[in-house]
Amino acid sequence: MVVKVICGIICVIFVGNFFLCYFMSRNRYEDSMEYVDKEEYGLKDFIPMGLWMSGWQWQQKFFPIQMKSFMAQHRNQVYQKILELKGPRNAAFFHYIHNGYRLAAAMITSAGASIVGLIMAFQGDPANGLILSIVAVVAFFAVPFLVDNSLKSQIEKRRLEIRMEFPEFVNKLTLLVNAGMTISRAWEKIINENKKNHILYSEMQYALMEIKAGKPERIAYEEFARRCRVKEVTKFVSVIVMNLRRGGGEVIPVLREQGNECWEMRKNAARQLGEEAGTKILIPLMIMFLGIVLVVATPAVLGMTSGM
Repeated sequence: MVVKVICGIICVIFVGNFFLCYFMSRNRYEDSMEYVDKEEYGLKDFIPMGLWMSGWQWQQKFFPIQMKSFMAQHRNQVYQKILELKGPRNAAFFHYIHNGYRLAAAMITSAGASIVGLIMAFQGDPANGLILSIVAVVAFFAVPFLVDNSLKSQIEKRRLEIRMEFPEFVNKLTLLVNAGMTISRAWEKIINENKKNHILYSEMQYALMEIKAGKPERIAYEEFARRCRVKEVTKFVSVIVMNLRRGGGEVIPVLREQGNECWEMRKNAARQLGEEAGTKILIPLMIMFLGIVLVVATPAVLGMTSGM
């Protein structure tokens, strides 16, 4: 009976919180949701709930100083990741959306787990019901951090995409500069002739817009490298900036050398992707193998047991 009461209280808290946030957030955040992609944020319809809940400030005054410091540091780390993924223009907006998304995911998980736990408790399985109710409590606090952690894999994927495309860009730039173009003209020509929808060319386009708006080339290129946060891009930009400062003609052999290095790094990255793909293929193969073993071995085992 005690277990049923505990499961019931936990369920009422989380389900009640879910519906409270749902009804309080209705028709409040349509302007923000208009710019959110459903494919990127699968729980888009529930994000307003998290946005409304993120507006709660009163509970923070009960936190100890150490927790407040940890939360502030964690928020800054998350913001830096979103800054890299979305760029300086959109970072604040998507940090706001991400905060609502992580809280919405926590509410859905905790409400669902608490409902299942309550049902199991009343169906004669109080032990597992209590476990699920405890899982609901833990999930409410842990899921937001799991959602934050998913940004790391997105950043790794973004950097890999830049690393795979960058050698081709360096080769094009080297050819155009060798033909007599300045770096800025070659940069613009590559962007204008580009047909790909790729993050590298998007960042290049942003740098070109800044230069045309009056920002010095050196600063625009350095900010481009900081946005990409890829070692090869940083090295490339340092070569360009050095050329702008000195005005020398030694940039072409250096770019050629770096282009060769980038192609080697691209080969290594492609090899790594192939190894990871091979590892992923092993999992379904093992499952299929176990299924075949079960199909073949089950009649033999049943025959042995029936003979005994």
